[in-house]
Amino acid sequence: MTQVTDGPRSPDAAVDTAGPAPVAPRPALDNAAWLRQRISRTWAAGLGAAWYVLYVIAVMVEPTTHHEEPTIAVVLSYAMLAGMILMAAGLIARRRWGVVASLATAGLLTALAVACPTTGHHAIGAWWFVQLACAGGLVAGSVAALRRA
Repeated sequence: MTQVTDGPRSPDAAVDTAGPAPVAPRPALDNAAWLRQRISRTWAAGLGAAWYVLYVIAVMVEPTTHHEEPTIAVVLSYAMLAGMILMAAGLIARRRWGVVASLATAGLLTALAVACPTTGHHAIGAWWFVQLACAGGLVAGSVAALRRA
């Protein structure tokens, strides 16, 4: 018990300032350790299933075109394919880096969806909004998995 005085007080007026013992903060993880952390089977399977369903929908709604594919779309497509392989490996291993790869790949899918009508490859239509919704759902699912897994 510690006695605190603001001036003349009686010795009987002792104030307890100790309170409960402070909780020691958890040690901060470095990035490599954070990325190696395991995620639950539920999050890994759920995110993998979301990718399967939403990516198939996004590809199916895109109309055929007779225009040449722009170079940027080809580069983004190959980068997205590499990201999907990395994401699948990370989710199968149930590691947090697989969720980070999912978020990056979902960002690439969003970029591809935006690039399609802006490069003249397709005209904007209802399919485009469905494709953007699928890409946005994958971004949101990846962020949720990062926050909770």
